[in-house]
Amino acid sequence: MGKNLAMSMEKQKRGQLGVNVVERIVLQDWKGRWQPIDSVNDDGVDGLIFMESRGVPTGQIVFVQVKCTSKKPRSDGVVAVAIKREKLTMNIERWRRVVGAAILVHVNPVTLKAYWVNLRDENAIGDTQVFVPPENIFNKSSRNEISKLCGTIHRDLIIKKLKTKYSDFSYLKEKEHIQVCARKYYKKLDSLALRIGGDGPVVRFTKEGWGHITRFGRARLTQLQSFQLLGVVKEMIESTNESELREIKPETGCPVEFVYLMAAISFPHRQTAVVKIILWRRQDSVNGTNYSFRTIYEPRRRHDVLGVR
Repeated sequence: MGKNLAMSMEKQKRGQLGVNVVERIVLQDWKGRWQPIDSVNDDGVDGLIFMESRGVPTGQIVFVQVKCTSKKPRSDGVVAVAIKREKLTMNIERWRRVVGAAILVHVNPVTLKAYWVNLRDENAIGDTQVFVPPENIFNKSSRNEISKLCGTIHRDLIIKKLKTKYSDFSYLKEKEHIQVCARKYYKKLDSLALRIGGDGPVVRFTKEGWGHITRFGRARLTQLQSFQLLGVVKEMIESTNESELREIKPETGCPVEFVYLMAAISFPHRQTAVVKIILWRRQDSVNGTNYSFRTIYEPRRRHDVLGVR
């Protein structure tokens, strides 16, 4: 009884040591916030990391399982952290359901060095083990890579939301080829003299813009996506004020040439998506600042439901 109690206390102290290491890195190096989870509620997560940028919460959350063991690495440097099969199976389901990143951090109790692994990576999970690679050092430099695992939901929630109608896509119902229909509609957009914000500068739809979205070498499926998205252009441009346009930063020393607007679009015929329009912004000695269409696409393509690439 006494031996078992001593072993239990030693395990508890070692576990707390691991949590302390993770907390220190999050607070000092990441400038984030660490929220421990009571051990009585242990469900495969020992704590939460709330990401911050310059002291302001970003909305990103990282769910963390901490393991502090003296397990020796394999010959390839990987540490195989043992977890009972039944518990691992339950935890996998929990890690898959969290909205945010899910990682395991392994801490060496002697060196206090920490390493991490993405728990949604199928290659990281064995029957009774989680494999932590030696190159994934949990330190200041790992913050950006781990934050990417949170996806884009935290940003997408605050994007302007717009709702489209069937009539916005009537040009797609013509019997002609989709590219022919889209080309006609593109010309119509230019004839409408759409103004940014409804009463701002006019956006021109030139041959230059059409040539860009249909250029040789651009994936055909991506071209088709742009054709189908032209129906949201009018609503997006007229509902976005010029002050809301965001600059695309060029290389150092080069003038800003492109700006973009983005919105979460609800469609009448498909699921909601984030859509991005890029405009050329040029200075004219006669008319001042003028804008022309460059491209339209879904920036979240090739991402999963959380927005993770």
